[in-house]
Amino acid sequence: MKKIILFIVIILVFIIAILYSTYGKEFLSILDEKKIYKVENIKTTNINTLNEFKFFDRGIISYNNQKIVYMDFDNKILWENETNEFSNKIFVAENYIFRQADHSITVLDKNNQQFVIAEIDGNIINVSRENGKTGIVVKDNGQTLFILNGNNEVVVDNKEFKDIITGLSISDKSEAYSLITLTFENGNPINTLYFNLIEDVELWSALIENEILIKTKVINNNVIAIGTGNIYFYNNNGKLMWKNSIYNKILDYEISVENQRINLLFEKDSSVELISYNFEGKVIEIQEVPSAITKLKIFDNKMLVYNNNTIYLLHSNKADKIFEDSENIYDISMEGSNIYILFKNKIIKGQIK
Repeated sequence: MKKIILFIVIILVFIIAILYSTYGKEFLSILDEKKIYKVENIKTTNINTLNEFKFFDRGIISYNNQKIVYMDFDNKILWENETNEFSNKIFVAENYIFRQADHSITVLDKNNQQFVIAEIDGNIINVSRENGKTGIVVKDNGQTLFILNGNNEVVVDNKEFKDIITGLSISDKSEAYSLITLTFENGNPINTLYFNLIEDVELWSALIENEILIKTKVINNNVIAIGTGNIYFYNNNGKLMWKNSIYNKILDYEISVENQRINLLFEKDSSVELISYNFEGKVIEIQEVPSAITKLKIFDNKMLVYNNNTIYLLHSNKADKIFEDSENIYDISMEGSNIYILFKNKIIKGQIK
């Protein structure tokens, strides 16, 4: 008798698995279409900010040219770092702060631990951090690139480029990076897209003309480049695998490695649309969004579009208005279903339900 019951249970599980694989996703999609999301359990906390401020790790970093303050979401100060020496520039990249004063750069982590980098001549114009490494672009007579490893040691030292450096991405799979430079000839833009080893070896490069490249991203040693006119996908040997044309103004973009999607928010006539490509160049989704939207952020599987005052959640070809405020929204962060909305002098916390 027990064997018969066990056999029946196995058959039922097998049937349920087949039904779910065939109809389950469609059923869940229908349920999601009927949902209306919004932010609930809203809590507002006043915060004290300096000239510049943004989300940093699980709190807020605020700074001016002499002082850096790190606080939690309840306005509690976790640490302060103040110096009598004026900082030329301060950059925040991932969980690190880079402060330049004269010819030295001090790096601070989220615990206020400090590291001093060897002297770098010139003015820092950009700092980015990706896959455990830091890229620093410096302007002196020309433009030069420095890359630091995870121990803040210089592994690419003062590599010169004759043209303006406009983009950088550090590989997730090898000791390599992609870099974009830009120049103009008779008023026409000419981009050079490089893929180089950190050991100062150029693997390949490609010229792209008559548009401006605005983003590069290395994924599995393939290189994605987003321009004002086209999207390009090169393999690790520099062969152009596909190219898709964009005929509208790009407002914002997100490249999702986890979902293997290239998401573009763009103006189309008097409306705004979101288009998603997979890494094979195929269009996966096109969705119209409210016309006043200008920004895009993706957290796990939640896709948010917003402007200075309003936030929408996109799902099942719908746009639910989940939040609105009369003051300017500076930034958004999410952790699970919890959302954090940053303003000049306040932070709003809630749950998307």
